[in-house]
Amino acid sequence: MSRLRGSAVVMTFGGLLLTLSVGHHVREIAALSTQLGPMIALFLDGSLSLGLIYAGYWLRQENLTPTTEWSVGIWTILGGLVGATIAGMTLVVEVIEGRPLIEPQFRVLVSAGGGALVLFTAGYYAARQQTLNHRYETLFNNTIQITGLLRLDGSIIEVNDTALEFGGLERDNVIDNQFDEISWWTHSEEVQERIQDAIAQARDGGFVRYETEARGADGLRTIEVSAKPVTDENGEVIQLIVAGYDITDKQRQREHLRVLHRLMRHNIRNDLMKLNGWTQMAATAVSREKRVSHANRVKNTLDSWEKITNDMKEIQYIVESETGQPDHEPPGELLPDIVESQQSKHPDAEISLTLDTPLAGRIPRYVTKAIIEAIDNAVAASTEETPTVGVTVSNPDNDWIRITIADDGPGIPPTEAAVLETGQESALMHGSALGIWKIRMAVRQAGGNISVDDLDSGTAIQFQLPSRGEQQQSLASV
Repeated sequence: MSRLRGSAVVMTFGGLLLTLSVGHHVREIAALSTQLGPMIALFLDGSLSLGLIYAGYWLRQENLTPTTEWSVGIWTILGGLVGATIAGMTLVVEVIEGRPLIEPQFRVLVSAGGGALVLFTAGYYAARQQTLNHRYETLFNNTIQITGLLRLDGSIIEVNDTALEFGGLERDNVIDNQFDEISWWTHSEEVQERIQDAIAQARDGGFVRYETEARGADGLRTIEVSAKPVTDENGEVIQLIVAGYDITDKQRQREHLRVLHRLMRHNIRNDLMKLNGWTQMAATAVSREKRVSHANRVKNTLDSWEKITNDMKEIQYIVESETGQPDHEPPGELLPDIVESQQSKHPDAEISLTLDTPLAGRIPRYVTKAIIEAIDNAVAASTEETPTVGVTVSNPDNDWIRITIADDGPGIPPTEAAVLETGQESALMHGSALGIWKIRMAVRQAGGNISVDDLDSGTAIQFQLPSRGEQQQSLASV
């Protein structure tokens, strides 16, 4: 059995008023000597009643939601009751004043019908506007894009829930503020200036789209930003729409595929050619010394492949950790164990740890893979009899943790420094092994960035990582 609809309530109320009207005026015609007055009165209040019946029928054809229909029905009943109440109150006043009551039933019927029609109209347009607003909010908030509506001066009129969740922000702290001053962009002057330029171009009627880094609740993400104007009927720019689409995962996937393709095309292909040559030379070598030399070359190449295999396994671990819910721990608990383990691994080196205090926040456990790799590379590259590596952990603010690994070696080759900082290689620039990519990927996967600085004697690699607080960690594990 179908549920009663709001349109049926409107038609039923109109039918009730029509029945009362016909019954009242039929009795009047039978009691009075003239029929003209009752007929005119019947036409007036009967028309209002028929109007309500038609209004209910029309409402049913509008295909509104049941909730919206019921809202209009309630407004209609309320209008009828208000109209009848007002008419009744005027009759009470007339009784109190001692004046004769003239056609009280007719006045109540007309007031009830008129009030019902008036509030039916008001209720319909109010419900329609509410539906449009809800539809707008649904479309605005249910998109996976970061979306904002700005005034011409760049201040924020509204942003969707996706944008607030991305930045870990509250709406009250965003609305009416300048868009370029929100924490999404303030981590970098270059990024902030680019946003300002995009807003200015959109204000001048242009459309802008580009890729940049935005700072979210989980660190830096690669965002495709667009800005465009909203114009009125005269073509004048009245507002601006900005949107951002998170392409971090796609960008990382492209980067990983590019690296693996280059590894297969360059490193492994070249190694296979070398192995083929060295094997043939070992097979045809006359002296044992030459055969051993060629065999050692083959062994060293195969050992390097074993290192590549281990690196690929650790890269898979990093990816799978981030895809799930990575474990986060305070760096003050992770780093001492890492440094101690690395010191045991490299007994001829001096590896020290400096922890700034106070030190708050947490980092993903898989970032330790990058730290270990960076220390191993620093020790291996050193030409000193006792390589020196210093690990420093600081907390420049509550949102970021900085880990610096400084050594006294000859410095990182420019090609490898470029890989760490930008992730880009030209056809003639190759990271020496997957280890460099593992470092970059672990830090970038955690939402951080890497910088390489030349020191007076050595190099410093700096990891800047977003700090996940205790509350964020507990929410992530729910």
